[in-house]
Amino acid sequence: MTPADPRVPTGGDADDALTWGDEADSSHVEGPAPTGRPRRTRRSDGAGDEPVDESDDPEAEDEDDVDDGPAVMSSASLVVHGVLGGVFLLWAAGWIVAVGDFTNPFTDAISSLMWNLGELFAVVAPIAWFVAVIVLVPVDRTGRRLAWMALGALLVAPWPLVTGGSA
Repeated sequence: MTPADPRVPTGGDADDALTWGDEADSSHVEGPAPTGRPRRTRRSDGAGDEPVDESDDPEAEDEDDVDDGPAVMSSASLVVHGVLGGVFLLWAAGWIVAVGDFTNPFTDAISSLMWNLGELFAVVAPIAWFVAVIVLVPVDRTGRRLAWMALGALLVAPWPLVTGGSA
């Protein structure tokens, strides 16, 4: 048996599979046009430090006035976010273990309900902190976002399990 010879499809070039096509291609779909948002900056020209819309300034360069869209995280930042997400999942699992070791000392219904609610919040807190930081801190503030996550990793850690106090 001999290997088959690569054949060029009729009516095309071998490199056609490596192109995205153009407007003449029937499967071509044009994406949405990027919308440029003018940046608002602060100027100190003696008239006060109020925000100035540079889109009305004829001296401003067109390339600097347009926001290029959403910020993108670097690969290293994405890896650190993944590692911290894993740490928060481990903290939630640690709280599940720590909560299982505690016994409810209360006998009345309201105190027992509050105890169980506190245990639930302890288990959910690491995941809630991670999601809140992701939602509330913008992507372009990666350093601030990682600092909030590191602070949260210390605050919501299962300290009874870490210190051995849950046994």
